[in-house]
Amino acid sequence: MSTKVKIIARPTLKNARLLRPVELNGYHFADKHTVLTPELLAAMGAAHRK
Repeated sequence: MSTKVKIIARPTLKNARLLRPVELNGYHFADKHTVLTPELLAAMGAAHRK
């Protein structure tokens, strides 16, 4: 079975802005709560760049 990858256009976000870690802590995407700190974000970014 052959499936093609669906290409999704990147949305244009006119009202988007960067959020600080403290602001991100207010959003919950799952039942578990992970406190985002500058140190944790730096570690996650460093792991992603490897």
